[in-house]
Amino acid sequence: MKKIIALALGLLLCMAALAAGEALVSRSYLEGAFSQALDAAINPRLDASDETLRARLGASMPEREPDAAPASGMWELKEGDILSGYTGMSVTLLGGEVQLKAPGGAVVDVTEGTEVYGGHSLCPDHRYIVAENTAAAFTVTSAAAVLYSEGGGTLTASDGPDYYALARALRTLGLFQGSGSGIGEGFDLHLAPTRGEGLVMFLRILGEEDAALAYTGTHPFTDVPGWLDQYVAWAWAQGYANGVAPGLFGGGQTLSAVEYEEFLLRALGYSRAGVDDYATSLERALNCGALTSGEYVMLREEPFLRAQVAYISYHALDLPVGGGSETLAQRLTAAGALTAEQLAQAKSQIASGRIF
Repeated sequence: MKKIIALALGLLLCMAALAAGEALVSRSYLEGAFSQALDAAINPRLDASDETLRARLGASMPEREPDAAPASGMWELKEGDILSGYTGMSVTLLGGEVQLKAPGGAVVDVTEGTEVYGGHSLCPDHRYIVAENTAAAFTVTSAAAVLYSEGGGTLTASDGPDYYALARALRTLGLFQGSGSGIGEGFDLHLAPTRGEGLVMFLRILGEEDAALAYTGTHPFTDVPGWLDQYVAWAWAQGYANGVAPGLFGGGQTLSAVEYEEFLLRALGYSRAGVDDYATSLERALNCGALTSGEYVMLREEPFLRAQVAYISYHALDLPVGGGSETLAQRLTAAGALTAEQLAQAKSQIASGRIF
């Protein structure tokens, strides 16, 4: 980078000389003695500028162990993670919510052609470049986010749940699959789930996905897309789910934490359709130990995203079914829906604990 800057400055000087009517200089001279002399004059100033930026960043960033970021790549991040860097680093938000911190400097929103400062929330699909003499930090403020960065930097990880690791573990078990979007392995953890997606997860956790896909019965709803048709027909026949209005299932509507927790309680044998009021699912889950107090607060107060679907679905596997000693994972293993090897591989991917 220093070589490039020095050569660029040299070229500017030569252009200035030409404009003044002076003779042309040879390329060998520019790349040889002239370049070496220019390096000797400019490099100490560039080094000093770098040290100033590092000192500024070190004084303003949290003291957590950072990981080096590659020159470019996609980052699957969780709430509280910080991706930081210096002049020239570029960042594009692909999903989720991220806030900028740039003490004493600015970042250029290239998409809009404007400068932004500390406290600015990044806009999706906008490209940002850290401006001259600036140390910037990009902090994730949603449960999950996906950033694409170029130009190096450091990643400082938070202590919160690793939702992407949980999603990968569930994928190992065949319980959670991506959407094919290509963003964040296709998990789309930054998006809100739909009723249709929640129903599919519910049937997988019950170990009944194969039965649903083999079912040839029908259902009374007129708004069900082809990919969801057999799942809805099976759930309707089993009495697992009802529609949102006469003739309408509402598979594309946003799924709430209350609705999805009700699905999990039914899978665990703590609730029955038509008997328990699903609106109280979070309270009942807390009372029976299916949720911790911290998880209850999270589901009550934070936006419910596919990240939380992965979180509570994974931890539901370790919960006892119907108040007995057999866990949901053990029941699924006994039924042949999972294997002990799959469970061991899934658990090996998880380093973060539950929210208490």
